[in-house]
Amino acid sequence: MLMGCMSSVPQKSTTKPEALLEQHIKLAMQYIGSKNRDLSRVHLTKASRFKSRSNRFQLHNGYALLYQMEQEVELVEASYRRAIASNKTNSMVRYNFGAFLYNQERFKEALEQIKRASADLDYERRPQAFYIQGLAHGRLGQNTQALRSFEKTTQLSPGLAAPYLEAAEIYYAQQRLPIAKRALDQYTYMAQPSAKSLWLAVRLEDSFGNRDSAASEGLKLKNLFSYSRENLEYQKWLKQ
Repeated sequence: MLMGCMSSVPQKSTTKPEALLEQHIKLAMQYIGSKNRDLSRVHLTKASRFKSRSNRFQLHNGYALLYQMEQEVELVEASYRRAIASNKTNSMVRYNFGAFLYNQERFKEALEQIKRASADLDYERRPQAFYIQGLAHGRLGQNTQALRSFEKTTQLSPGLAAPYLEAAEIYYAQQRLPIAKRALDQYTYMAQPSAKSLWLAVRLEDSFGNRDSAASEGLKLKNLFSYSRENLEYQKWLKQ
């Protein structure tokens, strides 16, 4: 969810300038998706030779995604800002820029961008936008808003498991243990265990006085994710 969205390859080629521009951009996106920096740069360079304004934001978005692969942070931001200047209403660019800012731990700025995407009723990645919005609210300590965003995510896309785990963590921190357990159970039903989910399960079962269940979840954590941060926390917790 935190990666930029891309487009598919066109099925037919044409010699019309507008279509060639679009074709080069879409091919660049395909190569970005397959981590082929060289070929993606080739097609972005070819696309940049066209003077069209209508697809300019897609070109800048493509360069931003390329620079993200190359970890050129300043160039990424500059490209996204050019894309937004070219098309202020495009939700894909807002989503991509918001995800980038979140990964840079610039949470307030990420919210400014991602909220534009989540407000677009026609944007196909609107559920994912609400999910990142919830993550950003959570990192800012705005738990009420975070829970509201995660709930909206699950309403729009019931098949997404991650929001249930994030909500369970917040409920646990608030000591709303029964609802935290229900949210975690929903995540467990939908997804494979993760270090984060198992560590939360240990603490929840312990809070309910279920020592055997806590130990069982802890053993899974140790065996499946022995080098995780969560297992280190679990080992410290055992010694307390």
